[in-house]
Amino acid sequence: MMTDKEKIGIIGSEMVSTFNLDISPDTPIYVGLSNRTHMENEHRSTYLSYADKMSDIISTPDYVGINPKDNSLEYYKKFNDEVIHIKIAVRGTKNNVFFARSMYSVNDHTINSYISKNRLKPV
Repeated sequence: MMTDKEKIGIIGSEMVSTFNLDISPDTPIYVGLSNRTHMENEHRSTYLSYADKMSDIISTPDYVGINPKDNSLEYYKKFNDEVIHIKIAVRGTKNNVFFARSMYSVNDHTINSYISKNRLKPV
């Protein structure tokens, strides 16, 4: 039976302390059917290639950050010899339930730019 949401990870204590978040460590991160549909429709190639790695990206990212535009939590991971990083953006609802909202690829130039602006931290 397909449920409306699936737990794919947690907001770890390192993320909470690094960014001084007002979130309890080990808060679950979910992905819902509507989130998956959005990812597949908007970023099809990335989603189809990496959807099965969402938990891995969140649990063992190379970089983490906070998007200053919408305060979403960002998890970035580079796989093997890929030339891109895969980003998962996580946002909370009004009731502080956190969902993976988007997933797409980001190049090294963008990663380096975000690091220089102190928007991303290596893990």
